[in-house]
Amino acid sequence: MQTNFTLAQLADPETARSEQILRKCVHCGFCTATCPTFVLLGDERDSPRGRIYFIKAMLEGDRAPTESEVRHVDRCLSCLSCMTTCPSGVNYMHLVDHGRHHIETRYTRALPDRLLRGVLAWLMPRPALFRWAMVLGRLAKPLGGDAAGAQAAIPAAPPSCAG
Repeated sequence: MQTNFTLAQLADPETARSEQILRKCVHCGFCTATCPTFVLLGDERDSPRGRIYFIKAMLEGDRAPTESEVRHVDRCLSCLSCMTTCPSGVNYMHLVDHGRHHIETRYTRALPDRLLRGVLAWLMPRPALFRWAMVLGRLAKPLGGDAAGAQAAIPAAPPSCAG
């Protein structure tokens, strides 16, 4: 893949490493067959190849990402199955980590998203508290809450994935 980083950008070791990785990608699309989000949603932007284009644009432009770019990068499960099928040896893990770091430093998330991420970041390293949160969640489930709103945020599976 052709890149257009400035010399000033390449002075940053992380950007220089990402640039080397980007140059390895030959756009073959083998990664799309093993990417669970692409297989489920069928959207090129939700494939490793699509995310690589987004990350490249964000890093080259040295700009804040758009809401759409953030959504598609966030959908990556980091399962890295794309790396096992890539004939060019693209280190997608480094690229997506660099892209996520860029997003966290340059993009302001909506308040509910920031609160949810903050609570999860605080709970996850505390297994006992996380267990209690899960118990409370199970107890609250029959109350319904805003389950309809939460379901609306999850895209429906394409007909080809229906049982």
